[in-house]
Amino acid sequence: MLGLQLYTVRHKMTDRESIRDTLMKIKEMGYECVQLASSVENMEITAKVCKEIGLSAVGLLGNIDMCETDGDKLFEIARICGATDIGISSGMKTEEEAYDVIRRANAFAKKARANGFSFSYHNHSNEFIRGESGRTLMQLLIEGFDPNLVDFMPDTYWLQHGGADVRAFLESIEGRVKILHLKDMKRTVDGPTYAEIGVGNINFKGIIESAEKIGVAHYIVEQDKCDGDSLTSAEMSYNYITKNLFAEV
Repeated sequence: MLGLQLYTVRHKMTDRESIRDTLMKIKEMGYECVQLASSVENMEITAKVCKEIGLSAVGLLGNIDMCETDGDKLFEIARICGATDIGISSGMKTEEEAYDVIRRANAFAKKARANGFSFSYHNHSNEFIRGESGRTLMQLLIEGFDPNLVDFMPDTYWLQHGGADVRAFLESIEGRVKILHLKDMKRTVDGPTYAEIGVGNINFKGIIESAEKIGVAHYIVEQDKCDGDSLTSAEMSYNYITKNLFAEV
């Protein structure tokens, strides 16, 4: 399935009316699904509207604190919109922080699985910092997460930003990726930044080939910042993907 991470259009989703209007536009573009990411309160409204308008949701994305504090509520929200995955990201910068996330994620993932949900970790580029042991924090996560309980939700932009070979990384964790974030990177005089899919320099044709090989089920477009209107950016990415990468996802 091809979907949109709603963080892309977060500024347009401030109340029920604007949430409904935005979701309708996303559906009309052709996106098959969305992934929720916001406050618990906002996600609950979004989930209800998704159900009302018949827009699928693949999952919710938050952080481990949110899971531990509001886990049961997240399960409730996910059931409303038919989402099957609960995801987290982290700003970890040290090995100590990585081990803490590993411990807490494994514990919550067990609870998620018992409630009928998968659990995924979404990376940024900080996971590619090398700790005092000489290994990257990502290596610690791959080794430390229970492979039977914790999946990965890689992000193409952040993998490249962290210096990883995107295709090689994906293939190294085959069987542990159901959701892949598609995010492009362009180079400017001020450094790398976000771009609509196809506008930047990431090798998406090769990445999709690797993603299909390892069994990715859901492709989720995300653009953290847009130069213009975020819905316009979302539509540009959708059009490029469906015309150039695959006709059906």
